[in-house]
Order: sequence, then C-alpha cells, then structure tokens
Amino acid sequence: MKKLNFQPAKTKEDFRKNYRLHDLAEYQGKNLFFQWGIDFQDYGKDRRYERVWEKGEDKPDIIAGYNDLKFLIDWKGKAKKSFWVNKRAIDSYQNWSRKLDLDVVIAFLVFSKENELIDRRFAVLSKHKYEIVENKAWDKNEVVKFSTDLPLFNKSNLITQLSK
Repeated sequence: MKKLNFQPAKTKEDFRKNYRLHDLAEYQGKNLFFQWGIDFQDYGKDRRYERVWEKGEDKPDIIAGYNDLKFLIDWKGKAKKSFWVNKRAIDSYQNWSRKLDLDVVIAFLVFSKENELIDRRFAVLSKHKYEIVENKAWDKNEVVKFSTDLPLFNKSNLITQLSK
C-alpha cells in the first residue's frame, strides 16, 4: 500500500472533539422544536466515524416544517459568541437552498464551560449578512462571520424571519 505524505489539519481526536458542542446544540435545538410544535426529520448524514471523509457537499442537519413553512436548519454549537461558519459549508448550504427552493437557517447555540446553554441566535442565509474573514480558522478552513446582532432563536422570531 502506498504511504501518503501529508499532514492533516485536524487529528481524528480534534475532528471528533468538535462534535461535542454540535451534539449539545442538536439536542437542545430539537428539544426546542418539540416544544414549539415544529416538525422535523434528519437530513444531513453524520459522517464523523467514517474512515475516510473528504471535503464535500455539506448538508444541513434537518429539514423542518411549521404549517406551510418548510426550511433546512443546521445546528452550530459554540463556546463563545462568535457566529462564524466554514465558507465551504455556506456555499454548500446555498446550493441546497437553490436545489430545494427552501431557506436555510443556521442556529447558533452558545454553551458555557459547564455545558449550560447561555445564548441562542440564528441566521437565515438569504436574509442575514455575513463577510468572509481574512484569516483562516485554526483548522485552515476559510470562514465567514455573521454579525453579532443576530435575532434570538425563538419560535416567534424564526417564523417571522421565514415568513418575510
């Protein structure tokens, strides 16, 4: 077997450690949807345990609906109020939005060091402005940053933003 001569930007452990906050965000977000009466089903596939996973078409985590509204949503767990996302993921989400003619919502759930939910914000890709950050993230990915004045992630704000 041929040995490849490259160093990955993330170790397997670093890669999987990133999912801790994602899993907390997904759990809290789905719990909120249950409380709010928003129907949903999984959409994107969790690929963290696949042996080889190349950069590719990122998919939002779930497809959701409330009355006549349907939308895609991706959960982002954060340790601080920095609302940034990999540019590759944003580009992919915009493609899914066009293909399915659905809005894409990015829900940012912010947790304390003790894993307590301390803030929750969201961005609708087609409505909230973001900018490409000059510096790359620690894992060498290009990132985009949303402003810090994103709306509170609650049912009323979500439905209002999606209905506009």
